[in-house]
Amino acid sequence: MRTKIIAHRGSKGTAPENTLESFRAALKSNCDGIELDVHLSQDLVPVVIHDETVNRTSNGEGYVYRKTYQELQQLDAGSWFNKRFTGARIPSLEEVLQLLKVSRFKGMLNIELKTDKIAYPLLEETVVDLVERYQPDYQVVYSSFNVQSLQKVIGLVPNAEIAILLKKRGAQKAFLPNGHPIQAWHGSHRLVNDMIKNNKRKIPIRLWTVNRLFDLGYCLNKNVDAIITDYPNRALRVRDRVQGE
Repeated sequence: MRTKIIAHRGSKGTAPENTLESFRAALKSNCDGIELDVHLSQDLVPVVIHDETVNRTSNGEGYVYRKTYQELQQLDAGSWFNKRFTGARIPSLEEVLQLLKVSRFKGMLNIELKTDKIAYPLLEETVVDLVERYQPDYQVVYSSFNVQSLQKVIGLVPNAEIAILLKKRGAQKAFLPNGHPIQAWHGSHRLVNDMIKNNKRKIPIRLWTVNRLFDLGYCLNKNVDAIITDYPNRALRVRDRVQGE
């Protein structure tokens, strides 16, 4: 089995992260999956953005949860990256699901629930309800640094696929506090050997964020389940060289 290539926040290295433009670039690359991040707007719309504030990736300022969806839509989320992306917007999760539907996407969608800094009371319920309404015929993985979020997801959809995010050695968990098994580890690529060594249950290991040629080659030679990268086209080329076409 070849290592899957997952586009991190879309094709983050070549387009403004977590925008429809970035997701279209990822789809065009024919990568195996897409990763994105979800917060809640003030009016409880799941929106796709990485940070708790809009400051870094738009021309606005302030916390996401203090702005309505319409207010977020007024922001320019593209020109900070490159002027040719002027006018790109912060999309709702529903817009991304619509894009995947019309694109007949068949890969993996990794939805990171951004509750490690702000505990959104209704984020899990709102996101899971939206995804279930779309009845996707592709793989959906919910990931988070926050085990409470993962427990909420399982409480809502017992057969949902969940993954815990890891950035420290020795932090690997096999089970949630309620005893439900964690189905995958999504860890920093610097932890690859530590994760392989401690993976007694042989669950999928997916590594982030793997961009440099050396790191891509090293991780691909470890035959992990997936690599999450800002440069899906580059990663696909390296995979062909390392693991064959």
